[in-house]
Order: sequence, then structure tokens, then C-alpha cells
Amino acid sequence: MTEKLGILAIGHGSKLPFNKEVVTQIADYISQKHSDVVVRAGFMENSEPTLQKAIDGFSGTGVTKVAAVPVFLASGVHITKDIPAILNLDDNGCGTLEIDGREVPLCYAGPLGADELIADLVFKRVQEVL
Repeated sequence: MTEKLGILAIGHGSKLPFNKEVVTQIADYISQKHSDVVVRAGFMENSEPTLQKAIDGFSGTGVTKVAAVPVFLASGVHITKDIPAILNLDDNGCGTLEIDGREVPLCYAGPLGADELIADLVFKRVQEVL
């Protein structure tokens, strides 16, 4: 059986549209660059789709494993407590999702964190403004 990866991009959400737009665009960029991957975006609060609705969006796609990744810069309560509880993750950050009546493995990535790519992006924004 061929593996088919699903990516669950998790955003914080906001009453304003900007967070949703950014997280959704990031998910779209991943989809465009990796056409063999199924990407869904879901949000913790104040934005749709919710995390559960995004998970439901994998139905009918044939994904055989899912990686959940918080599109957050750093860890906080959502990253360390709320999301692992919602996804019912074990101590190793893994679990399963039920998709189309099948148990599909799920693993949870860390937040974006400090990375040279982020530093390059910050420098790019500086150059744009100057």
C-alpha cells in the first residue's frame, strides 16, 4: 500500500481575518509545492474551520498518515496542553485519527521556532521596509 501524507496545519485563530488568511495561505503553498500531500488548516479559536472540522476534511482523501503542525512561532498553552489533548496524543506526541472508519497514525510536530529561514524572512521584511 502506498503511503499518502496528510498535513494538519493548526493556527491560533482570531476575531480578525489576518491569522486565518496567513495560515490558510501557508497550507495552500504546501499543497502547491507538494501535490501528492493532502493539507487541511484548522484553528484553535475564533476562526473556522475548527480543528475537528479540519480533521473531518481528510475524509475521502485516502490519507494513510497525518502530521499535525502548529503554525505558531513558539510553544505556549495551546501547543503544550490544548492541542495534544484535542488530538489525544501520547507522551511521544503521537496518536491516531479515525478517518473513513480506519485508524490513521498521527504525529505532532513542534512550532516553527527559531530557525535560519525565519531569520531570513525577518531580514527580508527589513529590506522591504527600507
